[in-house]
Amino acid sequence: MNERRPALIADRISYHYPGHPAPTLRNISLALRRGEATGLLGPNGCGKSTLIDILTGLKKPQSGRVQRPGSPPPSLALVPQDYAFYPQLTCRENLEFFGGILNLPKRDADTRIRQAIKDCLLEPFLDKRAEQCSGGIRRKLNLAIALLQNPDILLLDEPTVGVDPQSRALLLAVVKKRLADGCAVLYATHYMEEVSALCTNIVLMNQGSVLASGSLSALLTPTDGRPPFQDLEALFIHYTDRSLRD
Repeated sequence: MNERRPALIADRISYHYPGHPAPTLRNISLALRRGEATGLLGPNGCGKSTLIDILTGLKKPQSGRVQRPGSPPPSLALVPQDYAFYPQLTCRENLEFFGGILNLPKRDADTRIRQAIKDCLLEPFLDKRAEQCSGGIRRKLNLAIALLQNPDILLLDEPTVGVDPQSRALLLAVVKKRLADGCAVLYATHYMEEVSALCTNIVLMNQGSVLASGSLSALLTPTDGRPPFQDLEALFIHYTDRSLRD
């Protein structure tokens, strides 16, 4: 069986904020492969956002390293948990601004903008100021801006917080399309049903460490004699509750 080559490799990443009693990350390793989605799960404060900051280069690990093999290296885009656009600008103005800083020929930038608008169904809202849009439209705009980069690697940090079911379904459909096109995806969320729908691989964290990782199917069906977990939520509760007791 031919295994897909990783687009991103994190090798034994550790990070300790000054003044904190314990490291935020302890020897975290993962690999993101083209056409596959990895679900990053863990309670609030477990280190997910710090890990994403390191994967994007916003923070430097204090030990370990992050690699994007290839020449040139695979491109990367982040859909952050916070809104990453200018609220006083319209949706159209935001897309034109972020498209304009990609250092692309105008024709290519315009093509990407049109495609992002189409994929995220933003046409009816283009002339509305972002701050006046609903939470669902803002999340779509957040994703559309990341898609302008046509990334090989897409990192999503709680991308559907506060959205309605219709917007959630659209956002998941757009991510699935990127997967089908060969993008490598890291998907951090608290919504287990989204991970089950998108992700073939899981990294489950708590207190800065990886408690379990591997394919979703393998994690749900242990080989050590324990009965299968009913679903991903049962798996999550098993590992996180156990780690809090230890």
